[in-house]
Amino acid sequence: MTDIDLERIGASFFSRHWVWHLRANEAVAPSCREELCRRLPHIDPGSWDERFALGGAYVAGRQAGPDTVVAAPCKLEYYEPKFPFDSAEQFYPQFCPSWILYQDPDIGVAYKPARLPTTATRDQQRFFLVRYLEKFFAAPVHAPSRLDTAVSGLLLFSLSSRANRWFQKAQERRLIEKYYVCEVSGVIDWDQSTVERALGRDERHPILRRVVASSGEDAVTRLTRLGRYSASGEERTLLQAEPITGRTHQIRVHCQSEGLPIVGDPLYGGAQDAELRLASCAIRFHHPFRNEELVFELPLAHKPGWLQDAERNVGVTQIRYRRKEAR
Repeated sequence: MTDIDLERIGASFFSRHWVWHLRANEAVAPSCREELCRRLPHIDPGSWDERFALGGAYVAGRQAGPDTVVAAPCKLEYYEPKFPFDSAEQFYPQFCPSWILYQDPDIGVAYKPARLPTTATRDQQRFFLVRYLEKFFAAPVHAPSRLDTAVSGLLLFSLSSRANRWFQKAQERRLIEKYYVCEVSGVIDWDQSTVERALGRDERHPILRRVVASSGEDAVTRLTRLGRYSASGEERTLLQAEPITGRTHQIRVHCQSEGLPIVGDPLYGGAQDAELRLASCAIRFHHPFRNEELVFELPLAHKPGWLQDAERNVGVTQIRYRRKEAR
């Protein structure tokens, strides 16, 4: 990975990460607010109450409030939003009831837009899908798996403790089928391929994953070619991806390892684009309490523009599900 790639990764983050390793006996202000004011003089001192409410300040690895004591030695961190701080509500997608595509007393399916985290992140704990859902349902909500912030599409969630327990077992037994669609750079000569490459952390950056020969987590992704077309002066392919396992960045890394980086992926060498061209398009599973098979597909109203264009280019609008007898 080149320095240019690392710069692109940093530019894709929503915040700038400040970190200081305070030495023993180092003179520090008595509170986190005062110490951050001293170290970040370019930030309006009057904005810190709202900044702490958004989240992103940490002392010794724990989330800090304005009055948290800073006692050296320790690590002090702050994630400074790159977007105008007073317009966070405009930066992150705001909840719409149309995102709820299905619900019963135990299980729900929601649409998650790109740019919205599934759960709270280290840089902010106010704008994320699970919080929106908990406010809407006025009840605890559990997401058994997450979609990357940059990924849009369908997400399963549970509304009961028995569904939480079932989801845990279902994930382990691979009972939930998930189907994604992505646009990749390159041309392939196969209709379907199964990628089986273990994944591990990449020491070059804490957010990255990579294919590893040993000591990694098993990862399997089934790729299906949907069509080929030309875009932005290069040959591209529309792929359907079914992650048999559920590792972090699995589809993104497996596509890269096949020489097919996803368009708009700043982490794994994708062609430049304003958005990551990867969407969660379908989910199929057997409802544990209603004895029926449920299938959900991403509605046209929630399909990103790039996906609608690509589907028109290749003449494909339907998910290719696995044969039931092979499940």
